Amino acid sequence: MLNRLLFFIVLLSPGFLLGAVNDSLLQIIQSNAHDTVKILVFEQLAANHRKNNEDSAFYYNQKAIDLSKKISNQKEIAEAYREYALTAQAVGKYPVAVEYYTKAQKAHEKQKNRNGVAEAFNDIGIAYYYAGEYEKARVNFEKSGEIKIEIGDSIGAGQSFNNTGIMHDIAGNPTEAIKLYLRAIEIYENLKDTNMTIGTMANIGLIYIGQKNYTEALKVYAKQKKLAKAINAKKHYGIALTSEGTAYDYLEKYEEARKHFLEALEIFLALGDKPLIAQCYNNLSVNYELTNEDDKALEYALKAIKIKKEIGSFGKIAVSQIAAAKIYNKRGEYNKALNLYQEALTNAENTGYMDYVIKSHKGLSMVYEKQKKFDKAYYHQSQYITLADSVTNKENTELINELEKKYQSERKEQEIELLNKTNAIKDIELEKASEESKRKSIQLFGSLGVGIILLGFLIFVYRVNQQRKRNNALLTQKNIEITHQKEIVEEQHQEITDSINYAKRIQTALLTSDEYWNQISSEHFVLLKPKDVVSGDFFWAFHTENNLAIWVAADCTGHGVPGAFMSMLGISFFNEIVVENNITQPSLILNKLREKIIKALEQKGIDTQQKDGMDLALCVWDENTNKLTFSGANNPVWIIRAVTSSADEGSVSRRTAKLTDSRYEHSSTRTDSQYELIEHKADKQPVGLYSGDLKPFTEKEIQLQQGDAIYTFSDGYADQFGGEKGKKFKLKSLKQLLLSVQDKNMEDQKKTLDNMFENWKGDLEQIDDVCIIGVKV
Repeated sequence: MLNRLLFFIVLLSPGFLLGAVNDSLLQIIQSNAHDTVKILVFEQLAANHRKNNEDSAFYYNQKAIDLSKKISNQKEIAEAYREYALTAQAVGKYPVAVEYYTKAQKAHEKQKNRNGVAEAFNDIGIAYYYAGEYEKARVNFEKSGEIKIEIGDSIGAGQSFNNTGIMHDIAGNPTEAIKLYLRAIEIYENLKDTNMTIGTMANIGLIYIGQKNYTEALKVYAKQKKLAKAINAKKHYGIALTSEGTAYDYLEKYEEARKHFLEALEIFLALGDKPLIAQCYNNLSVNYELTNEDDKALEYALKAIKIKKEIGSFGKIAVSQIAAAKIYNKRGEYNKALNLYQEALTNAENTGYMDYVIKSHKGLSMVYEKQKKFDKAYYHQSQYITLADSVTNKENTELINELEKKYQSERKEQEIELLNKTNAIKDIELEKASEESKRKSIQLFGSLGVGIILLGFLIFVYRVNQQRKRNNALLTQKNIEITHQKEIVEEQHQEITDSINYAKRIQTALLTSDEYWNQISSEHFVLLKPKDVVSGDFFWAFHTENNLAIWVAADCTGHGVPGAFMSMLGISFFNEIVVENNITQPSLILNKLREKIIKALEQKGIDTQQKDGMDLALCVWDENTNKLTFSGANNPVWIIRAVTSSADEGSVSRRTAKLTDSRYEHSSTRTDSQYELIEHKADKQPVGLYSGDLKPFTEKEIQLQQGDAIYTFSDGYADQFGGEKGKKFKLKSLKQLLLSVQDKNMEDQKKTLDNMFENWKGDLEQIDDVCIIGVKV
């Protein structure tokens, strides 16, 4: 699903960009695009509206379902149902999500898609999990796992075992949970999937923490660290350090715990991972509080609150607000404590973090008690006890009602006694230190009536604690564990992965298919290697009825999701300009494209404004006359032909093959005289607004010869760092490489280019998207 990730990034971009993207998508709906593409666009529109306009999201989801049914495509029907369910899940309508995930499952069953059925069961399990129906979630995760095993999907089976283990853990079956986690780990180890192994080991560590078996937990976390270090997974290494620190805190080895938290914090700060930075700050706050270093505890709690507000983590912010409020309460800064406890209560209630709701009520009760606001103290204390013990004690309500009646009947007496004792309290304040305990007691209770009530509470709490030891010794820890488990499931939940993969589906559907390329030339290749899953580089092609072959290789500003937005605009505009408006002259196409991009992005020419646009090479080949007309924006076109050609060189530059670099000994061994590379340069301006003067694009007409090879490309291949010295590949090396592969067919040329790129890059990161198009005349 592109929804979550793309929508978030749009918020970071100028507001008009999302509107431009949605407008572009709506243009595709109005065009002659294939119904399958329109279905994908409806689903994308739903994803774009999912977080801010629920009704519009459901509207577009229903459009996708209706169109899928119209063309009787069971695969698209299933996907459309799933997208509807994802919208329902995103807005908290979990029963609706289950309903539509089930419809998707049945659609998969009709087409006998066992993998689709398994994925649907997994989706249903996740929806039930969010709804708090853990047993139903467990049943569906198990069904998914059984099918994954049957069809030989080891990765899917491992994920199902992991999810089912989490459900058993939540249900209080840690032994069964560990068995399933170990089965998942066995699968991941066989697949050499170290990341998933590390994640599942973390779940086992949490079980040991919940059982207070901190020594075993530390053994698990040590293995996590070792695995993370082996694959240089710094984030996983930091998480393992944090887990170790928590275990050391439980063992009361506070200095050791602090050492681990600070080491983890250094890693997360270097990574810029704000959620984990906030988590470390919170852990350090707890750690310093345990050693009575309240100033440091408060400092880190406030740091955690600040970051969590920045990233919108309003559920998890409650624990940090509670920690800071506790310190303020100890200092006697009651108003600050009340404000933070109240904010924590609101955030916890809004996000369903019951453990923090309970702790907020307890904190509010303590502060109000110190302020002698006994009615409010009583209210929050009763809420705390009712919520904390609702799982194991059905007598809470009756007992609290009794205490409430007693409180109301004695309230006037309490108020009178409080007034009478005010002077006595002042006298006691002047007594010796040996009377201090008595003074505080009198000041705290204020009256015999209040003392009776509070004593009743203490007796009650003692009885409840005895029951807890027998019936639910791990209640508090289990709440923490459940919260952590929820975070893990949320992290594992494929929403973000679906977002990226969904973007790839749409981009792939919009890119020109092999059918059109084969109309242009049976001898061609397109090498597209996105830096991320989706690409800012794109290609587009069209073949007219009068035998004009038109194609473009384009490089948009940015890569990944922002670049993909620009590529969608570009493809949409090419369809409108060439296909709908029938403009086929290259220079006019680029002039028109520039106008549309500037208008769509509302570019004003302000110095501080982002200069979004694209570099590209556009070719129009008249197959009747064998002439190529070329227009380019910063990117040239290269033509390689046999040296025996007598074509007029004009003003173009010519290069011959010089295979002197040892990297190419495996390539062609043709002599310098056999092939030449002719470069036709582009206009030195992008398609879009930039700092220079906007000039009309020019074009060049080239007479082609039989056997010519035409290459257009982005700068990603030549700019890639690699090799023994970690340097750029450069255009010169790319020219030599292309000259060296002229004895190969186009498909083999593509393979050679791809292999060379991967070998050159090695273990280094790919720095940009890569696009190269080759067409043989």
